[in-house]
Amino acid sequence: MEINGESLVQADPQEVAEGNAVQPIKEDTGTWTPWTPEASGNTVGQRVGPGAVFNARARWTVGWQPRAATDGSGQLNAPYFMPTFNRARDNHKTAAAGDGRDWTQSGEEADTSASPNGTNAGADATGVTHPGNGTDGYWTNGSTATSILGTPPDTEEGTHTARQTVLQDQPVMLLSQWNALPVQDRVGNFWVVDPQTGWAYWANLLFPEEATSFLLDQATLAIGGLRGDLYYGIKAVANMVANTDGDVAALWEGSNEEHSALAKQLVDEVRSGMPILGEMTPGQTFNMRGVQYRYLENKGDGNHLIGAVAPQFNSQWNINPATDNYNESTLDNAMKNWHNNLPSVIRRQVQPVQKEFTGVGPDAHISANWFSNTSEWASGWIPVVGTPHAFILDFENPSFTAALKNDFAEVDSHGEKKAFALSVAEANHLSGPGKAFPTMTSRAVGATRTPFGPGHPWFIMPSGASTGSFNVINHWNATNSAIGGQWPALILRDQDGAWTSNI
Repeated sequence: MEINGESLVQADPQEVAEGNAVQPIKEDTGTWTPWTPEASGNTVGQRVGPGAVFNARARWTVGWQPRAATDGSGQLNAPYFMPTFNRARDNHKTAAAGDGRDWTQSGEEADTSASPNGTNAGADATGVTHPGNGTDGYWTNGSTATSILGTPPDTEEGTHTARQTVLQDQPVMLLSQWNALPVQDRVGNFWVVDPQTGWAYWANLLFPEEATSFLLDQATLAIGGLRGDLYYGIKAVANMVANTDGDVAALWEGSNEEHSALAKQLVDEVRSGMPILGEMTPGQTFNMRGVQYRYLENKGDGNHLIGAVAPQFNSQWNINPATDNYNESTLDNAMKNWHNNLPSVIRRQVQPVQKEFTGVGPDAHISANWFSNTSEWASGWIPVVGTPHAFILDFENPSFTAALKNDFAEVDSHGEKKAFALSVAEANHLSGPGKAFPTMTSRAVGATRTPFGPGHPWFIMPSGASTGSFNVINHWNATNSAIGGQWPALILRDQDGAWTSNI
């Protein structure tokens, strides 16, 4: 900030004379005062160091909170932006417009008389790629624009449509606050600021075509009592790297700043927070945001079936007498609720599956009286293949209905993102040598989503005398339905290590 050409921040003259400091000047952004916040939450609060002088004059609002859309369309959960037409990483012409002109292209002394707000042929002077005035709410749902840079290869052809930034999961926070979060919450769509350097880190990987939520939403000036010419500017510097060991190493090594160990830990956690599922083998276990999972099966087209290794919640099978199958049962709803509380970095990878499963109602029932009256022992009369007893079901037996044998979760673009209990058919399919459950003891999935008959679900013992065997539990109705711990399954998408839902 300058008042009548004099910087609001004044370096110590003795330090300047000794070469240990410089006086900030408008024409040299390298002398500007770095933003060093002390505060937390959504207001940044007080700055510290030389920038403390700004506390009384330039208040920042960081992050972006839902608000009413400027076009009157209702609540806006994330702002719209126009994607840049300049994809050259070494070219600094940007989507900036209005007061957000790109300094590298124009400098403050550029002639913008032909385009004072970056909306016409003067855009080359301001360094912007498309029309716009840079104000909040300028772009709305369905807005389109074409490039004002010229023709390829200098710019992209065609028309771009406004997109929304990703939704902000949590307010902007300091590294110390991030470090205090539960491990499952430390990767997500939010900004984390290192007060040691002033750099802010996006706590997630960005997909192609995504844009972060706002780091800085508004700067409010308090200029009461000031006289003369006032100048206030903010220089935003972005540093983006690909998710490779070499690029990340260069990020740290190419800097003259002393980045904190916590900042490096954050980047490492973002990079390692999601495994490359396509490199896994059935039965392999892995940790993902604080939960241990087992890789179950490659479903094809970059989709992978995984399941929790340990029970994640306690649930009855069903206590609603009006519901005679798994869909919308107590267990189904508990699975959905568990999914809805997963960290966003996982939820966005979850693929939608059938809204309603088949083979989970009366059409899957078996008329034979196979169940034992205790859950501690394998049901003695269930037809099986080979040994050990009750490990692989004999689906050639006519007592197994077609609905039961064909109940598999599949990706459905018109379905819903959710967790689910495995079916008897899936558990049977995933069992055996070289599969996710090579032994009975490895197969502990609790209640399946497949009912045996009215009041009796299929269940795979997690412990006890018959661990890992198919059993039929007597009574899951409203009067006696406490089954206990549940092992949810998910289908995630990971196309050659590129985490994208593709939906």
